[in-house]
Amino acid sequence: MPSVKKHRSRLTSLVMCLLAAGTLSPVARAQPAIPAPEGRHVQIGLGLLPSGGLQVGYVALRSFYTQEFILTGDVAPSFGDGEGNVQVAGGLGGALRLFGFERTLGNADYRGYDLDVGLRLGPALLFSFNETRFTKNQRFSLFVNPFFRFSSSFGTNRLFYAEIGLHRPVFRAGLWLAF
Repeated sequence: MPSVKKHRSRLTSLVMCLLAAGTLSPVARAQPAIPAPEGRHVQIGLGLLPSGGLQVGYVALRSFYTQEFILTGDVAPSFGDGEGNVQVAGGLGGALRLFGFERTLGNADYRGYDLDVGLRLGPALLFSFNETRFTKNQRFSLFVNPFFRFSSSFGTNRLFYAEIGLHRPVFRAGLWLAF
């Protein structure tokens, strides 16, 4: 009967190895989770509708919020039912990162993208192509811009963002580059 004990111990060893391999293999084969982007980023983007423009700024990404300062310049040409003016604005604000709460409180991994709900406010200057005395006195205004943003990582320290807001240009998209 020594052969039965020998085979039983081999079978037990084989089963234990298979169980160990079965429980360890997903961990061994799993790729490490992509860390959620954090830190300071430069924002560079384009805006569309009802005008076209550029957006440049600073965005500090935190686990569940952002702090940001954005400069926007856009042109609404006078042809094609345009207003015929140029607007320059600077907005200070922030956003709540909806999946950041999930990562912080629920210990979830970064999905590769985030959804943000935010608010920016600040001064704006409007220059009309056919200015009258009245419009010259109306150049300065304050704006409030609630927005909804989608951001997604690609590569190291680079993110794509697309947002929709109330302040013109309404649709904005571009890149965040870490520095």
